[in-house]
Amino acid sequence: MSPKPDLIGKVLRIIGIVLMGLTAAFNLLGGIGTSCVALDATRWGPRMAALASAQWLYRLLVVAAIAAAVYAICATVALARGKAQAYRNALIALVLGLIPAAVQTITSQALRGASAPENMRVYLGIFTLAILLLFRLPPIWGRIGFTGGGSGGGWATPGGLALFAGGLVALTTPLWAGPTHIGPDGANWVNVLRLPLLAGGALMALAGAGVLWRDGQAKAHRPAEARRFEITP
Repeated sequence: MSPKPDLIGKVLRIIGIVLMGLTAAFNLLGGIGTSCVALDATRWGPRMAALASAQWLYRLLVVAAIAAAVYAICATVALARGKAQAYRNALIALVLGLIPAAVQTITSQALRGASAPENMRVYLGIFTLAILLLFRLPPIWGRIGFTGGGSGGGWATPGGLALFAGGLVALTTPLWAGPTHIGPDGANWVNVLRLPLLAGGALMALAGAGVLWRDGQAKAHRPAEARRFEITP
């Protein structure tokens, strides 16, 4: 069983899990968003029409991105709960997410002269992978407690924060993705998915806030319950 982490270890653990959740969210949104071009690139103006010859590739990238995102979500949950092999699976999930993101970024840059916002998936994936690999250094690894059946400080705080952060990413997608999704007529293409983005993002953010609130309530009452147990014959 892993030793319980100190305060710095707990903070680093939360950062790693939240980054994993954010990376999973970006991969999922990227995969879903790419489906528009994958189905009909000519519908979205002349710049996107340049991708029509590679629609077959973009369809594969949609499936790969969504599959990698689902795997990353499972890996994030396992990492928060301190499951066996969770750290290894998180690294695998990051690599699996980086492959389609990198292929799409390179292809978009070559065919239409731009790759945003898909290149954000690459940057975030590389950053998260680098952080998790840095955590594996012996002086840091022993303080985090990523393994050992949840001995790393509990799952609720990092899990709730990751869920809340993912919800915020979905809710703010029109803001950070909008500038790169303006059509020739001035329409914001993100609005095609606006309703599911807002609904899904709101549910995730509320669920994450709920997990954090319940965890805070449980911690607030835990000392009194412990004392009551100690004096009960």
